[in-house]
Amino acid sequence: MRTSAAGVLFGSLVVAFCLPLVVTLPKTLAIPKKLQQAVGKVIVNATTCTVTCGLGFKEETVCEVGPDGVRRKCISKRLECLTNWICGLLHFTTLRGKEFELSCLSSDILDVGTEAFRFTWRLARGIISTDDEIFKPFRASSHLVKFESIQEYDSGTYRCDVQLLRNLRLVKRLYFGLRVLPPNLVNLNFHQSLTENQKLMDKGLEVNLDNGSKPHHPPWKKKVAVALGIGVAGGVAGGVLAIIAL
Repeated sequence: MRTSAAGVLFGSLVVAFCLPLVVTLPKTLAIPKKLQQAVGKVIVNATTCTVTCGLGFKEETVCEVGPDGVRRKCISKRLECLTNWICGLLHFTTLRGKEFELSCLSSDILDVGTEAFRFTWRLARGIISTDDEIFKPFRASSHLVKFESIQEYDSGTYRCDVQLLRNLRLVKRLYFGLRVLPPNLVNLNFHQSLTENQKLMDKGLEVNLDNGSKPHHPPWKKKVAVALGIGVAGGVAGGVLAIIAL
């Protein structure tokens, strides 16, 4: 009995050892002739999207490639692309009474036509924020919001949503933070605040700042200098007279 059991156990071990070798033996698969002659379409070239957010376009080149690896019947197509539909927050500051406009569509989409899109505007008046819960509907149905004479009341955050009309897919959301200041509060004319030399340098002209010319002093500084000079001279004269008297 022991000899029979040992023989059965040894036979089982031999079968278990040989079975993986049989299973892992390489086999040659026969590829059908039709499959060997098959031709597939492959994307051989693709450009990046024209915009980093919102709906843009990209170019793709598709070719037929056979078993010989030769490209045939290549076709280039212009396709829509969408990498990210949230385009962030843009800040603007303008003066009261000025003309101002907000546009939420890129130029390459304008070339296709605005009639293919639906525009929805919302406004969070008097605050700069991207919290969608505080926005209320704003009456505008175009990609452009134009102010003929903007006022402080128009300050706030404007949100523009762009959807494709054919499937109402949201392809772009853009926020505009708008501040409107009164004209007498701040002067935004940078060129007017420059000195004469700075204006010349701003035009691209060379200015010699070490030409030995005396710096320009305001009139009040001249008066202070004269008063100090008179005071010093008077003090010196008084001191001399006191010494003589002694």
